[in-house]
Amino acid sequence: MERLKKAFALFSILISLLTINTLCSQNFQSKFTVETLNNAPVKLIPFPQKVEWGKGVRLISSFRVETDSTLPLSIQSELESICRDTGILMDGKATDTIHFHKDPSLPDEGYDLTVTEMAIHITAATEEGQYYALQTLRQLISHQENVILLNQCTISDWPAFSIRGYMLDVGRNFQSIQSLKEQLDVMARYKLNTFQWHLTDRPAWRIESKVHPELNDPKNHRPSRDPGRFYTYAEIRDFIEYAAERQIQVIPEIDMPGHSDAFTKATGYKMESREGIKILERILEEFFNEVPKSYCPILHIGSDEVEIEDPKGFMDHMVNFVREHDRDVMVWNPGLEADNDVIRQTWKPNNVGHIGYREVDSWNNYINNGDPFIHIPKLFFKPIGNGSKNKILGGIICLWPDVNLNAEQEAITTNPLYPSLLTYAWTTWTADVQKASKDYLTMVPPRGRLENEYFAAFEKFLMHHKEAYFKDKPFPYVAQANTIWELMGPMETAHKSKIKKLATGNTVYIRDRFKQGGQFPEAQPGETYIAKTYVHSSKEQEVDAWISFETPYRANRVYSGIPLRGKWDANGGTVLLNGQPLPSPEWKNPGWKPTKTEGWGTFQDQETPWEKEELYWTREPTKLFLKKGWNEVEIKVPGTNSYQNWMFTFAIGQQGIEFSTKPVTE
Repeated sequence: MERLKKAFALFSILISLLTINTLCSQNFQSKFTVETLNNAPVKLIPFPQKVEWGKGVRLISSFRVETDSTLPLSIQSELESICRDTGILMDGKATDTIHFHKDPSLPDEGYDLTVTEMAIHITAATEEGQYYALQTLRQLISHQENVILLNQCTISDWPAFSIRGYMLDVGRNFQSIQSLKEQLDVMARYKLNTFQWHLTDRPAWRIESKVHPELNDPKNHRPSRDPGRFYTYAEIRDFIEYAAERQIQVIPEIDMPGHSDAFTKATGYKMESREGIKILERILEEFFNEVPKSYCPILHIGSDEVEIEDPKGFMDHMVNFVREHDRDVMVWNPGLEADNDVIRQTWKPNNVGHIGYREVDSWNNYINNGDPFIHIPKLFFKPIGNGSKNKILGGIICLWPDVNLNAEQEAITTNPLYPSLLTYAWTTWTADVQKASKDYLTMVPPRGRLENEYFAAFEKFLMHHKEAYFKDKPFPYVAQANTIWELMGPMETAHKSKIKKLATGNTVYIRDRFKQGGQFPEAQPGETYIAKTYVHSSKEQEVDAWISFETPYRANRVYSGIPLRGKWDANGGTVLLNGQPLPSPEWKNPGWKPTKTEGWGTFQDQETPWEKEELYWTREPTKLFLKKGWNEVEIKVPGTNSYQNWMFTFAIGQQGIEFSTKPVTE
């Protein structure tokens, strides 16, 4: 009888697990399979819509070009770039050939790419298609010692969305044209095709104006925000030409009527006033004369986060003025209401106005509003345009470095820009994940679920590209799909809790600031939670680790601040390694706190640049001494206020490290 009871209990558990896995698979849909991604011999980003891998790799040292018609200059230039970067020679007498064919029946940006033992065939309808085929070809080339290898394959590929973009705010913190071009280069390699250029904001006006030169006068710019720095029209045209060579369209944004303090200070008028509208017309007239339609078919006019007396009158007038100059119009959504033919860029989930307009998805993708280890799965598992009833053109990922910066490079180093761009390139090109739980806005899928296996497969692609192409660029991400924790809380005593559960990832939210989720979304200030895991090392060794508690959002300098000397967390969190307190970093500014603990940061705080010690990926990693075998890690995570990003990060980048909540006895 006892055996029967045990057998029945085991059967019940198996049925329960089967039911859970079935439900999980029903709540998750992807275009590819775990096996397809894991078995791919080349980790292509973005992954092709259709691919058949050939018999293996072939040697290549040179090739000659054959084409049905004259190649565009951008394609010739890209071929030369590939040769320089890989060491392959372009030789008119070479045995190997690369053939370019035209096929008008293919999608505008699509291409077919075939690599055989003797030849490479690229077929496309457009220059864009040829260019994207070359980006795939570039990734198919590898090196082994002194030999150049090329994987054989047959690929048919096209983008799921026509807009696959990246927005950067230079109104608050200026960036040089050289820095912007470097970012365009990365975009182009991964088939991102839209750069939204946020050129004006409260601190400064970054567009040259000959009709109103006072807009560029340093005295009318915020003194701490690169006063007097702006782009001449020659620079703007050069930048747009540079982007076009890389198949990237530029959407300039002139924000109106909000975010316009610099305009008001320079002219003496608010934009929505009668005088302000006349000035805007002169500015736009100059812009359209200097930047022709072929350079700028779409103009973004902002319209968000502002209240004015006659919003409809202002928007109708400005939209019509832009259209009279034969440009399409784009606005933020929500924002001041515009007619149904205006493109909306959604930054909040609540749609405004009519249904049926053209829409660009930018909801919940702000690079500055997240921890690197939460942001990447959030981007990966959030379907573009999910739930919208409008015509989805695609998505634009946004970077708003609102806080003052010491140097332009800090816009990149203080944010997970490049891992985000690569993930978003995958998402917007493939439309891969079509259905997933909203839980993944704030967490990594739990181990044991299909979503976790799928994300682990994607991480292999991301890590390959980090090692292959980003050794000289900041890339704050290491694989985390196999990092597992046992969470306990809220703690009633030092060793007793109400709930135990498992969590996955290098960063774990107890509860996030925006209350979108976390492991304990109902957690209340005053409660404490404990996280435990075991780390296995095959030998005694010292490893680098990123360890932190509250990650501040880089747009808003409101958080709990820098810990006191000798402490890990301003809220009282602790870290134990093998039962012993882990020494904290030597803080340069121990105990520093922003003026506010909730809401929007004060002017003084927003003008205080980030210190490297405030972000775990910009400060020096912590050195951990791991003994051979299993090492116990215990992290205490107290909550002190309702606006806190209640969380912790523990990430080891070393290869061969295993995590478990129940270590196997050796």
